[in-house]
Amino acid sequence: MASLLAVLIPILVRIYTQVMGSNPLGDTETSLEGLVVSGIVSVVVIVFMFIVIFASQLKTKITTEALFVIYSPFKRNWQKFTPEQISRYEIRTYRAKREYGGHGIKTRRRYGSAYTISGNVGMQLYLKNGKKLLIGTQKKQAFEYAMRKLMEGEE
Repeated sequence: MASLLAVLIPILVRIYTQVMGSNPLGDTETSLEGLVVSGIVSVVVIVFMFIVIFASQLKTKITTEALFVIYSPFKRNWQKFTPEQISRYEIRTYRAKREYGGHGIKTRRRYGSAYTISGNVGMQLYLKNGKKLLIGTQKKQAFEYAMRKLMEGEE
């Protein structure tokens, strides 16, 4: 959020100094129309980014056949993980910024991939192909129970 405001504030300051003062920034006077257009475009882009960020959802579904994960609107199709693909799993506490560079869809060589929205608890999957995937959760006990049922093949 701070980075989005950091983009908008200089444009608004420049518009203000052009309109209210006789102190244009820089060597040449920038047209007011150009500043207004760039301000409007910046606001539209920032509002769009906020909508996308706040509309994003991480959904997990565990059936008797597989674990399904989707991170909309960034991933449009459900990813499927069967018990045959998973070597082991664990609920763990993670540090989003330190391990993955923040929340979202992240991939780091050392830690693997992560799908997180908020919080610091997730299900770490260790796949048989050597990859790791962390899925953030707010319902760790339910997630662990469902995963145990999936991996043990219980109905």
